[in-house]
Amino acid sequence: MAEKGKAKKYLDKFKFTIEIDGFTEAGFMKCDGLKANIEKIEHREGGALAAEKAPGLVSYDDITLERGATDNLDMWDWFKTVYDAASDQGGADPSDYERNIIIHEHDRAHKIVRSWAVNRCWPVSFQPGTWDNSANEHTVEQLVLSVGSFEPLK
Repeated sequence: MAEKGKAKKYLDKFKFTIEIDGFTEAGFMKCDGLKANIEKIEHREGGALAAEKAPGLVSYDDITLERGATDNLDMWDWFKTVYDAASDQGGADPSDYERNIIIHEHDRAHKIVRSWAVNRCWPVSFQPGTWDNSANEHTVEQLVLSVGSFEPLK
């Protein structure tokens, strides 16, 4: 419970923050989908009864970021840049819209516990939120990002 007369700090509610190339650090309520997958290739030689297994292609799931809607349109502007590039007949240079991000996980004292570098991200979906006058919750903005790769920062 907040002390009487003391304002709450905005970032205290968020246990992680995200730095995005070209934007300032942003606080998000939720980050989901930071996941890497390695395809399993099975093959048999000759009359072998058991298949040999080997690692195949690596893929990365999309990540979903959610935050309370604000008057800041930076996420929409980034989405719009990708939309404009996809709509252009001549193609687009990925450097126009791809961004590298860093996800920082914080403890209760807001000290960084772990950080992840996520490379070559770009928005694939933007949702400004569900508008419901009967709900008490604030509108939640959602951004889904395609991910090129990620790794922990040391």
